[in-house]
Amino acid sequence: MALKYSTDLKNYIINQGVVKQLAGTMGTGGTASFKIYTGSQPVDADTAPSGTLLCTISDIGWGTTGDGGTIGATSGTVGLANADGYSGTGATGGTAGWGRFETIGTGFTGSAATHRIDGDVGTAGTCVFVINSAVIAAGGNVSLLTAPVSMA
Repeated sequence: MALKYSTDLKNYIINQGVVKQLAGTMGTGGTASFKIYTGSQPVDADTAPSGTLLCTISDIGWGTTGDGGTIGATSGTVGLANADGYSGTGATGGTAGWGRFETIGTGFTGSAATHRIDGDVGTAGTCVFVINSAVIAAGGNVSLLTAPVSMA
């Protein structure tokens, strides 16, 4: 029999995990960074990044609005706080393959101090993280448009 979670439990986990730890009230400045790499995504989010780092987008708010309000998870999903996305500048040129959200949590030690979420990245709505262009140019604008995080 498959393990299943109630919607309220999913929302709690996302609000207390993703929103609070990655982009809410804890972590590096209360926000996460998003790094875009070439190539294939590692086997898990604990594995060192693979591929070439193309771009880092910093100060991403996830589940919080600019006025300090909170966009709580609903139906086990939370998205970016800025409906217009978040922007960065390409560090080098290449084709985006995958991305990683990361922050260093406060009040934790060892491996529990680094919180990460990995996923595929591209322009298609089927990608976990949607950006404005899969081909990134050095010095070019890169926008993270959607990054919904959900518990199935």
